Amino acid sequence: MPQTPRSYQVGAVGKALEILCQFDAQTPALAVSEVSRRLNIPKSTAHNLLRTLQAYDFLHQDPADRRYRLGPRLFELSNLFAHHTPLLAAARPHLKRLAEATRETVKLGILSEGEVLILAAVESPYQLHTRGDEGKRAPLHCTGLGKAILAALSPDQVRRIAAERGLPRLTSRTITRLDRLEEELRRIRARGWATDLEENEAGVICVAAPIPVAGSGPAASISVSAPASRLEPRGIPRLAAQVLAATRAVASTMARGDGHVAERRTSHRDRS
Repeated sequence: MPQTPRSYQVGAVGKALEILCQFDAQTPALAVSEVSRRLNIPKSTAHNLLRTLQAYDFLHQDPADRRYRLGPRLFELSNLFAHHTPLLAAARPHLKRLAEATRETVKLGILSEGEVLILAAVESPYQLHTRGDEGKRAPLHCTGLGKAILAALSPDQVRRIAAERGLPRLTSRTITRLDRLEEELRRIRARGWATDLEENEAGVICVAAPIPVAGSGPAASISVSAPASRLEPRGIPRLAAQVLAATRAVASTMARGDGHVAERRTSHRDRS
């Protein structure tokens, strides 16, 4: 949930944003009654909020079933975010190089509302490979990207997130106790990289590291994931070294401001 003090929040705006947050891969459309039930608000209020979002093109109502779906304005804003986020601009070439070197799926994630949001991904060329899941969210406590991000946070922040989000079990290997998670994070901080050994999804192994950029926005990390059948334990340290090199390269690019330069050049070419 947002950390802004309630005294600064505008109720109607908050409810409108809550509506947008109800949409996901499993819920691409919502009826007025569903919004009313999910947000615990009267149908008339839900209807007014939905119509307002529709008026600004954030939502579109399907004439056939009268259900609401995300509108084109969100696509426009997501593209603006993608093209004007320094981290993403700086990371893209390094993600591509890492993917070419490892031939496995590479992801960039950031901390967002107690979860990891996957900003960008380059999928492996192998027929059998892990998904990129670009634009999707995942738990922090059981993913490589997430644990790398948690390791970059303070112990108090970790405990707060664990209290708010819980530590749900997704596989038989998932860490579900805070003391065990804290112990795992100490190991990650000591060596500089994290693993997900089939903790989020059976049959998938991931190696990740935080991007060491201070004061540049949300905590972020890069990962390489692969089917467990192809990534043997003895290959993990070598893969970790490659991931660490990529995170340092991104941090260096950010420090030089090359991401901003590349973005301006791209924008100039788009206009010409």
